[in-house]
Amino acid sequence: ATSAAKLKEAVKSAVAEEDKSRNFMIFGKEEIPDEEISETVAELLQDLNQKPRVVESVRVGNVEQGKTRPIKVKLASCDAVFNVLRNAKCLKTSCRNKATYIGPDRSKEERAEHKKLVDKLKSLMRDDPEKYHFIRKGVITSVKKY
Repeated sequence: ATSAAKLKEAVKSAVAEEDKSRNFMIFGKEEIPDEEISETVAELLQDLNQKPRVVESVRVGNVEQGKTRPIKVKLASCDAVFNVLRNAKCLKTSCRNKATYIGPDRSKEERAEHKKLVDKLKSLMRDDPEKYHFIRKGVITSVKKY
């Protein structure tokens, strides 16, 4: 009975992971009353020179005064998500989306783990400013500045 429960949990985890691989999140995009989220997402993807097929886009979380809810976007393929995430750095140069950033859709555990990494990265940047510090594949890497 235990192995059947473990198998069921493993399958559920794999399905959830596959489902999240086709999603990405948009943070910092201002909420406008009666906004058409699909148009907002299309504008942002246009700034990235990407034209993937968007399956669904919704704001997640509860509406709170003074807070901006993230947008969860589901695309047709995980390759399209990879391309969007790879080109997300182009938003820095965009006039209308300068304060917006894009990240992968993470589970609660993944968010907690990533937060620990980011906190550690910030302390490294403070303590050792002579090096570049960045997160790659879940590991903090430091290289000498030239």
